[in-house]
This record gives sequence, C-alpha cells and structure tokens, in this order.
Amino acid sequence: MMRSVRFKFLKSNAFLTLCWVMLSAFCFGAPLYRIAEKKTAVLKVVRDVFNDTDAVSDEVPPQASLNDVQTEKSYKKIAEEDKLVDANYIAESNLPTDLGTFRMRAYRHDESEQNRNPFTGNEPVVIYAPEHPLGTTSLENVPVRVHDQCLTSEVFGSYRCDCWDQFRMSLNYIKKNGGAIIYLQQEGRGIGLANKIHAYALQDGGMDTVEANLHLGFPEDMRKYGVIPSILKDLKVKSIKLMTNNPRKVHRLSSLGVIIEDIVPMVIDEANPHNKQYIETKVKRMNHQHFGTTLAKNDVFNNGVMLPKRRNTEGVQARDDGYCFGRESVEEAIAAMARGEMVVVVDDMNRENEGDLIMASDACTPEAMAKIIRYSSGVICVAMEGDRMDELDLPAMVSNNEDPKETAFSVTVDGTKDHGITTGISATDRSRTVQLLAKSSTTAKDLTRPGHIFPLRAKAGGVLERDGHTEATVDLSRLAGRGPCGVLCEIVSEENPTEMARLPELIRFCNKQKLVLTSIVDLQQYRRDTEENEK
Repeated sequence: MMRSVRFKFLKSNAFLTLCWVMLSAFCFGAPLYRIAEKKTAVLKVVRDVFNDTDAVSDEVPPQASLNDVQTEKSYKKIAEEDKLVDANYIAESNLPTDLGTFRMRAYRHDESEQNRNPFTGNEPVVIYAPEHPLGTTSLENVPVRVHDQCLTSEVFGSYRCDCWDQFRMSLNYIKKNGGAIIYLQQEGRGIGLANKIHAYALQDGGMDTVEANLHLGFPEDMRKYGVIPSILKDLKVKSIKLMTNNPRKVHRLSSLGVIIEDIVPMVIDEANPHNKQYIETKVKRMNHQHFGTTLAKNDVFNNGVMLPKRRNTEGVQARDDGYCFGRESVEEAIAAMARGEMVVVVDDMNRENEGDLIMASDACTPEAMAKIIRYSSGVICVAMEGDRMDELDLPAMVSNNEDPKETAFSVTVDGTKDHGITTGISATDRSRTVQLLAKSSTTAKDLTRPGHIFPLRAKAGGVLERDGHTEATVDLSRLAGRGPCGVLCEIVSEENPTEMARLPELIRFCNKQKLVLTSIVDLQQYRRDTEENEK
C-alpha cells in the first residue's frame, strides 16, 4: 500500500517537477535535442521515475470520455468566450541564454472558474531584450510574439512541429529589433499536455492535428488571449506589430481591443519529414499564412535573422480554400448580429473594395443609427427580400437600372407620422423607419414615399447569386436568427474624408471601434461549407 502511494506521488509530482526544471534549464537556451548528454540524462530520469509503469501500447487509444471533466459543448464555450483578464505582475529577472541576455517578467492571473480552461496555466511570462526596454515610456508598433507553450518541442526536442524554431526566431528578432515575447501556458492549442499526447497518438494512426482534436471532443483550437491587453497595458504598449502566421490569433487579439499595426511572418526555412503534414494542415485547415508551395519563405530571412514583411492589405482576395479572413470571422459576425451589434463587411478588392457597416434592422436603435451616420456616407439603405418589398409596394426606383453593380434600389421611404416620424432625417426618425421595415406587421400604408431610407432588393440566392453588400446583409441577418432585413451603409475614410475607407483603414477602424470584420468572400465560402454539410 505504501509503495503504491509513493509511486502515485512520483508520477504526479516528480513528473511535473521534472517538466518545469527541464523547461527552465533548456527552453530558453540551446535546443534540448542538440545537447546529447543532457538529453540522455533526462531520459534516464524519466525511465527511473516510471520504471514500474505498464508497457506502452502501440495501439491508437480510443476517444476520451468527455464526462470526466466537461462536455464537448462546454469545451467549445470555453474556446468561444475569450474575455478580458487582469494580469498581476509578480517579479522580473535576468535570463541568460546562448542568444544573449534577456529580461524575464512574470505575471499571474486568476480567471473565473466559469471561464477557465482547466488544461492551461495562469502564469504568463514576458521576455524582452534589456537594450530595448519596455514599460518605461508609452510605445507604438512594438514587435510582439504571443507564443503558446510547447513542452514537447521546447523541452523534449520533438520534431513534430515548428514551435521551437519560431520561438528561437522570435528571440533573435526582439534581440535585434526590440519588442517582446509573451509566453502563455497553453500546451497543444489549449488542450493540455496529456490530451496533446493523446492527439499525437491519433495522428500516428493517420489523423491530422485538427481531426485528432475533434475526435477527442475538443474544438480545433482552445487557446484564449484575454490576458494580453492587460500585459500590454502594463508594458505601456499602445499598438503592436504581431509576429504570427495565424489569422485566428490576429482576429482574437483585435476583438479584445489590441491594435495591430502590421504582421511579421514567422516562417521556418525548411519543413522536416515529421512536421510537414502538421504545417500543411495549419495552412489548409487552419488558414495559416505566409507559407509557399514548399512550406517556406526564404525571402523573410537575412543572414538567418527574420525580417519584417508587410501583409497584403490592399483589399480582399480569396485564398485557395475560398476564405480571406477565415471561417471564424463569419461565425463571429453572425454571433454579433444575433446580439444586435453592427459588423463591418468588405467586398472583393476587384469589385468596389469598400466596407459597409451592417446590422439587423430590428436592432437599429437611434444611438446605433447615429453611429452609422457618423462614420458613413449617410445614405442609409435597408436590404430586404423581394417578396417582402412587393408586399410593401416598393417598386424599383427606375425601370432601367444602369448601376454598374446592378444595386436594386427601390423608391425611398419614411415611416408615417402615425409612427412618430417628423422630418424623417434624424437618427431617431431613420431608426424608426428601418425598424418598421423589419416588422412583419408593417403594411404599405405605414410608409410614405419618397423618404430618407433606401430599400434594396436582394437576390433570392444571396451572396451565392450576387456578391454584393445587399445580399450579405440579408444572409447575415437570416443566419443570425433575425428577420431577413438589415441596415447597411458605406464607411467613409476618416484619414481622407473625400474618399471611401479601404481595407488597411477598415482594419484599424474595426480595432478601434471593437467591431467584427469579415468579407463577402468569407460569407460565400461559409455558406458553401455549411449548406453542403446540411445536404
């Protein structure tokens, strides 16, 4: 009995202690797999600790039971609810490595039990070069790498991923250019070490990294970044140049209020036979960018040091998988519309190359209307289904539509005085009119013609029939569970008020206003994916 208790203690405490000792000793210095003597010693300790364990099976383990901790639904909820978390500064010390001396700044956060991921830690660390100090003065456009823990590569020396390489590249970069690495305890994209090894076993059996996560009942990515804004505030960093290839990370951080001025790609120069499939999966299924056909971009290196490279922000273009910002951007836009919030939708750079503020008509309050008017052209449109427009006696504005994009304007309208409308032009009056258009009880007699609201007739097939903002508005409203009627208006440039806002400015605008940004090409691909699965 005593021996059994002692062995359980060894398995739980010794292994955890061993992992963290190894992490401290090797993670920020020379790679473990390049120090043969140390690796041999480590493996001997592992064997000594676990020499009474059962033989390791080569069989692919079965799917884990979700009832042991949480349900699959709750895991998904954890991944979706990325809320702001306060970080508490603990201490700072020197970090001598083979790449030079850095400073290491420790934090701790206490996320509520309701939102906490049980498989991740709560002690983030910031690493920066002392010759490029942080936290003394306010800084903008600071290079930042948000790096998630990878014990298997950074300590055990695994070749199965590119995490260790990216970490070393980041250290080199901040040593030369300044900035910081924010190191988070989120092993295995947030599923924890044991589950990650379980996923590896499934991958050994033929699954890719996404399929393995889904098989185990997890989302493809459970990482959360709610602590990042608090850390950046403590470091007095106002905006960042994000070192990443991952559009999800860009989108999540932007949604949390982090101002991202630019992207620095993190591309390894060559894949190996063990991580090639993993990197291919990140590109094909998780929309990671900056990898070429050989899964490398040698032009981002100069004498082994990674150089910054600007992303293409001129306009929206679909990638090979059909998405631009990624499927998640559509899902977040749908969720925002369902909550009654406005979103920004951009069309193709070869079309109008403009962004529209869009929201469900039934949720458009006077305050929301005032905001739309403030940042837009002021030509407030309402996208509607054709059958409903016929019921409301809203014929085409002209019999011969000469609009280059075939935007189907109808006669303009206001609500009648019976509904409290006065001149029809105020934000209050216009919000009442668009809400009237959304109500199923409204009749043609409730509207006066002409007016200050421009109804638009959407194509029945939505964005799959016409790639316009009109169809995107109706599609998003319907997908959000609201009536197929939405407000839309083009965003005017604040930086050049005589022009419309283009994608680079729209990205900054959405960061500042905390609005979800997606595109028509993303919505088109989302509909193809989801509607094909429903067949």
